[in-house]
Amino acid sequence: MIIKQRGLTLIEVMVSVFILAFALSALVKMTGQSVNTLSYLEKKTFAQWVAVNQINEVEVMSQWPRTGRKQGQQDMGGLTWYWQINTSNTDSRELRRLDVSVRQNQQDEEAIYTLTAFIHRP
Repeated sequence: MIIKQRGLTLIEVMVSVFILAFALSALVKMTGQSVNTLSYLEKKTFAQWVAVNQINEVEVMSQWPRTGRKQGQQDMGGLTWYWQINTSNTDSRELRRLDVSVRQNQQDEEAIYTLTAFIHRP
């Protein structure tokens, strides 16, 4: 009498577990990357707001900005941001160029966000 057994062999079970583990590890990695991307975008957004605030402050002053470098800090989103404005002349005597760079740490080499604007002589 021949009895047929039903069920999975050990090799089939191991292959299934391997495929499941591979898929789950890819899912965990993708979730981690999404969290990192979200954090980066949040920082970049706050830095952008800081830069725009600095340009708006220069515009509101209605004074012709002097060439050179100006720096300071601003609290935004529960963090302190360090900004620097480099004001330079342009080919037109009626325009000045303002390059605003924003860093999360004062000693950072690279800015999180950089904004360039042009201010017209009042």
